[in-house]
Amino acid sequence: MKNLFLMGMSILMIAACVETRPVETVAPAYDSQDERLLNNVRVKSYDEHGITYEYKNMRIDEIASLASEYCHEQKERKAVLHDSQLYRNFSRRATFYCL
Repeated sequence: MKNLFLMGMSILMIAACVETRPVETVAPAYDSQDERLLNNVRVKSYDEHGITYEYKNMRIDEIASLASEYCHEQKERKAVLHDSQLYRNFSRRATFYCL
């Protein structure tokens, strides 16, 4: 019983010594979504049947929204992902067809 009491007190003493720090807020890397798109996405090719983007540090669903806007402007079609490739420099290319 005495050992259990001493062990409990030592745990409380150690827990009291732990310093709690306030959570620091981190500033966003980009000021806006448009700036992020301009820095990370390039149009490699496009025609009335589809578009190919090269991108870094973006998710494919963010690129898909760009492709759907492009295809909607082309006779109100829908964008469908045809191909996605990863290159050695960690850039990716995604090809979307407008159907």
